[in-house]
Amino acid sequence: MRRKPTLLSFIGALLVSVPGCTTGGDDGFAYDMTADEVCQGTLAGSPDSLEARARGEEFGEIDMAPSYTPTDYADVLMENNVITTDFCVIYTPGAYPMDFATIEFAWSSMVPTPGHERRLSYYDVDAYASTSDQYASMYVNCPVGAAPPDELLWAELAVQTPGSGSDHDDMIAILNSAAYAVVDALDCTEESGLTPEPPARWEGTT
Repeated sequence: MRRKPTLLSFIGALLVSVPGCTTGGDDGFAYDMTADEVCQGTLAGSPDSLEARARGEEFGEIDMAPSYTPTDYADVLMENNVITTDFCVIYTPGAYPMDFATIEFAWSSMVPTPGHERRLSYYDVDAYASTSDQYASMYVNCPVGAAPPDELLWAELAVQTPGSGSDHDDMIAILNSAAYAVVDALDCTEESGLTPEPPARWEGTT
């Protein structure tokens, strides 16, 4: 379920010259949000990680891709078991004209086997969590709403700018902050096993 650059990313590049879009920079975007503010404040638990991964402190969103509040997004997930919907799309000056990162959730019955890819870092989340240089994903139990009994809640952070293995802990911290906000809104924090603190790496992984 790895995310590729979306049509929305390319639309965002075209919108820079369209009246009504956010303004404030030479490229037409306003990078007027902090790491604590972007994505409706749901990444406030990992602002240092977001700044470290973005290599900067300026963030923005666009009118055509507004971020959801956790409560509103929970309603989307409760009513939908087919379509993957972006939770938030983040822009940075360094990633222009593409989005810097996208966070999305969906219900999934297909869970990867942990530990089988050496290029990934794995984390202590039941049922699964891993990061690569540009993707972080986790699967957690959240038996509510549209989720069939045999499906888990899947969350993914996709970052367009290249990263490295040293970024993996920052990637999982960012995704965990968003995921915890969503499962809290879905009232399944206990079942998910998530906490506000990012999960630790599996023992023996690097």
